[in-house]
Amino acid sequence: MALELNRLTHEVTALGLNLAERLTQLAERLPGAQGSLRAIGVVDDALQRKVAAALPFRWAGAIPTAEAVDAAFPAPPAPARYNAIAADGSQIYPDRHGVALYYLINIGSIVFRSGLAQAPSQASRPQVFYEDADLYEEDGGQKPAVLIDAERDWRELAELARLAQAEAQAAPSVAVLDNGLLLYLSLQIDDQALIRELFSRYLDQLDLLRASGAAVAGVVDRPRAASVVRLLHLNGLAQSEIREDALRDLGPNYAGLTDSLIFGFLRPGERSALFVNASPNNDIYYRPRDHTIYFFYLNAGRPGKDALLRVEVPEWVAVDPARLNLVHAALVAQSRVSDGFPYILVRAHELAVVSVAERRAFDEMIMGALIRQRLSPAISRKAQGKAWTGGGRRRFGG
Repeated sequence: MALELNRLTHEVTALGLNLAERLTQLAERLPGAQGSLRAIGVVDDALQRKVAAALPFRWAGAIPTAEAVDAAFPAPPAPARYNAIAADGSQIYPDRHGVALYYLINIGSIVFRSGLAQAPSQASRPQVFYEDADLYEEDGGQKPAVLIDAERDWRELAELARLAQAEAQAAPSVAVLDNGLLLYLSLQIDDQALIRELFSRYLDQLDLLRASGAAVAGVVDRPRAASVVRLLHLNGLAQSEIREDALRDLGPNYAGLTDSLIFGFLRPGERSALFVNASPNNDIYYRPRDHTIYFFYLNAGRPGKDALLRVEVPEWVAVDPARLNLVHAALVAQSRVSDGFPYILVRAHELAVVSVAERRAFDEMIMGALIRQRLSPAISRKAQGKAWTGGGRRRFGG
C-alpha cells in the first residue's frame, strides 16, 4: 500500500473536529439567514437599486424576479404524455505517453416517452479526433483540456437539439443536461475571439432547442453556489456601502452558508422562486440572444430524504408557464424513479462514461491499426507503470 493511513490518524481526527465545528456555526447562522429571506418577500425598488449598484463590481449574486424570494411552488401535475430527453458526455484527453495522440468524446443520450408503453430510446455516439487541426492550436501547442471540455459541452447540447427536433411533433418535450447552462469559458481562456466563437456555437444549439418547442434545463446535483446568500448580504448593506470589498466579504452572518442550506425549507417536489444569474457572461453573451439564464432550486427528494438540485433554464422557459411547469413536473417525476436525481440523467451518464476496460480495448484497436500499417506502436514507460500499478481503478468520464 503506497498510502500509509496510520500516518494520517491525527489529521483525520482534526478534520472531523473542524467539520463538526463548522456545521455547528452554520446551524447557528441559518435561522437568521432564512429570516432575512422571508423579510425580503417580493423585492422592492430599494433592493433593485442595490442590485444595479452591485453589478458593475462583477457581483456573483442572484438577481430577483417578480416572484417572492421565499416562495415555494408545489410540483404541477405532469402531462399524460410527454418526452423526457437527456444527454451527457465524457472524454478521453490526449495522452502523450499513449500509443497515439488523439482525444475522444462520447455522448450518451436517452429519450423517455412518458405515457407510452415502450422502452426508452438510448444511444452512445463516440467520435475520435486525431488530425493536427484537432490536436494543436495555431501556436503549435497541444489543445488544452478546457477546449476539449467546451467541445464536449457543445456536442451534448447539439445532441439534445437533434433529439428535440426529432420528437417535436410527437408530444411536449423537456430536454436536460447534467450541468448548468451557463458557461464560464472567460475564466479559463484569454483569447476573446475564441471565447466569442465558442459561446456562439453553444448558443446556436439553444436557438435550435427553442425553435423545436422543447423546454430545456441544466441540472446541478449537490450545488455549492451561494448566489442567493450574496443577495441577502447585499440587502443588509446601505447603498453607500456597496463596494467591491464589502460585496466580497459576507461577514459573520452569512460566511460559509450556501443556497442549498437557505432553501432547506423546500418540501419534496417544491421549487424555489426564479432568479437571474448575475454572471457577466449572462449579460454579455446570453442576453443579446434572448437566452438569459435563470435558475431555481428544486427539492427532488422524498419525505425523509431531501435532495436539492439547482436547475438552470433560459429566459424563454422561465417566462413561459407551460414550459417551466413541464421542467418542474418532469424533473420531479424522473427523480422519483432514481430516488433524488433524474433517471434520464443517470442513464445518459452511464451511456456516456468510458471505463478503463473500454479505454484499454480502444488502445488495442489503435495498436492493431498501426501494426497493419507496418508501424511499431509503443506506450511510454510511465504509462506502462501506471497500467501495472492501478490504472484499472480509474474511470474516464464527465
